Amino acid sequence: MLTADGARELDARTIATLPDSYSLMHRAASVAAEWLHQRDERSAAVYVGPGNNGGDGWLIAGMLREYGWRVTVHAAGAPRTPDAQRAKDDALRGGAFDQPTGSEALILDALLGTGASGAPRGEVAASIAMIRTARALLYSAPHVLIAIDIPSALNATTGVDDGAVAADITLTFGSVKRGQLLRRDLVGEVQVLDIGLVAAPVTEPRIVDAESVRRWLPPIAADAWKGTRGRLSIVGGDPGMAGAVIIAARGAHAAGAGMVRADVAVESLLPLQIAAPFATVQPWRAHYFSRIDTAWPHAMVIGPGLDGSAPTLREAVLALLSAFDGPVVLDAGALTAFRWSGPGDIAEIDVADGSDTDPLDALRHALRGRPALLTPHVGEFNALFPPDAIPRDRFEAASHLARRLNATVLLKGVPTVIASPDGARLISAAGNPALAMGGTGDLLAGIAGALLAQGIHPMHAGAAAAWVHGGAAEQATLHHGAWRGVTMERLVEEVSNVWSRLFAHSSSPPHTLLELPAVPAR
Repeated sequence: MLTADGARELDARTIATLPDSYSLMHRAASVAAEWLHQRDERSAAVYVGPGNNGGDGWLIAGMLREYGWRVTVHAAGAPRTPDAQRAKDDALRGGAFDQPTGSEALILDALLGTGASGAPRGEVAASIAMIRTARALLYSAPHVLIAIDIPSALNATTGVDDGAVAADITLTFGSVKRGQLLRRDLVGEVQVLDIGLVAAPVTEPRIVDAESVRRWLPPIAADAWKGTRGRLSIVGGDPGMAGAVIIAARGAHAAGAGMVRADVAVESLLPLQIAAPFATVQPWRAHYFSRIDTAWPHAMVIGPGLDGSAPTLREAVLALLSAFDGPVVLDAGALTAFRWSGPGDIAEIDVADGSDTDPLDALRHALRGRPALLTPHVGEFNALFPPDAIPRDRFEAASHLARRLNATVLLKGVPTVIASPDGARLISAAGNPALAMGGTGDLLAGIAGALLAQGIHPMHAGAAAAWVHGGAAEQATLHHGAWRGVTMERLVEEVSNVWSRLFAHSSSPPHTLLELPAVPAR
C-alpha cells in the first residue's frame, strides 16, 4: 500500500531500469487494455486528461480499437507532458476518434491520476461533470464506469473527495493506494494490475491476502486432539453482558480452537451454557477474576462484556496479567479500563522502580513483552490518550500505540491496520458495513484468540483474524444480497466457511496482483 508520493517514487525507481518513462506508460496501458478485453463489452467512451493519466487513456483507447472495439474519446485539453503527447500521437495513428455518444457500454475515466490533488478546474472539471451527467442519465442501463488508476478528483493519499464520480471498477497500477482504501465507496471493485514495478520498500505496509493467511496457519496434525488445537480462555461477561462472550466463544470455535472456556460473572453462567454448549464455563464470582485457573489456557482473550468504567477493573486486569504470562488478546472493557482520565490519572500498581505510573505504562509493564494483541476500535483507541495527543493518521496511529506498549495493535476500521512494536505493518481491506454492528468486535477477538492459542505470532494472528472476519462479512453480504440485515448468526456461519474457500483453488484475471470487491452501498 502506497501514498501518492510513494507511488511516484516507485515509478521513478522502475523507470530508471527502463529505456525511458514512456516505456512504463505503454506497459501500464497494455496491461489495462488486455484486462478490459477479457470483458464482454466491445465499446468504450474514454475521457482523457492533459497529464500522464490522460496518456494512459489515449494508449488504452488506441489499443482497444486495435482489438476491434468501438472507441470514442473526449479530451479535456491538450497534452501537457511529453509522454502524454506521444501517447496521443500513437493512438491517433489509427485515425481520429469520434466524441462519446452515450451508447458506449463502458466509460473510462482517465482524467486525473494518483499525483493530482485539489479540486479539478477548467476542462477537467467540465469533463468530470460530463461523466456525472452521463451516469445520471444512463444509470439504469448497463453502463460501467472504470477509473484508470484512481477516480479523478479522489486524493490518492488522504481519500479526500474533491468531486469524484464513484467508479464501478478501479484499475490501479502496481499497488493499492491509501486513498482507495479509505474511500471504498468511490473506487468500487479494485483490481491491482502488475506492470512490473520494482519491489516496494519493506517499510511500506503490506496488504493481507489469502496467500499470506495460508502461509501463517499452522498445519493440523493427523493425530491432533482437542488439547493440541489450542485451549482458549475468554474472560469477560459482566452481569447483563454475556452476549459478548458468547459471540467471542463462537468465533473461537469457528476458527478451530480445540477447547474454549468462558470465565464470566456468576450471572452469565446459564446464558453461556445454553448459547455456547461446546464451551466450559467458570465463574469469577464477586471479585473480578478471582479463582480463574491461569495454568490451563494456552491463550486468553480478556475484555468482551466487561464494563470498562468499573473503578476496580484496571487493577483486576493488571493482576490477571501478572498471574498469567501467556499470549493475550485485550479487547473492549480490558482496553477502556486504561482510558485517560486526566493528568492525575495513575494506576494503582507498583512498577519495577517502585513508583506509580500512568495507565499505558502500567499496562506495558504488566504485558512484559509477551505475545499480545490489542484490538481497539477508534473510540477505544482515542480514549487511551489525552485529547491533544491522539494520533490522527490511522496508518501511523497503530504503530504509535504498538511501540508504546511493546505489543501488537490491531486498529479496527476502514481499513484495519495491524502494527507490531518493531514497526512492521499489515493492512486488511477485507469487510464491509455488515461489520458495523455491536458484537462483531467480540467475534474478531474470538477468532484472533483461537489463532494465538495455536501458537501463531500476534501480528499474523491479528492479520489473519481481520482477513477472515472481513471475508465472512463479504460472503454473508453476497449470499444475503445486501449488508443491511446480515445477522450475527450468519457472520459466525461464514467464519466457519471461510477456511474451505481459503484452501480452494482460485485464479485471478491476467496481470492481477490483488482484487478487492466493491463495498455495496445498501
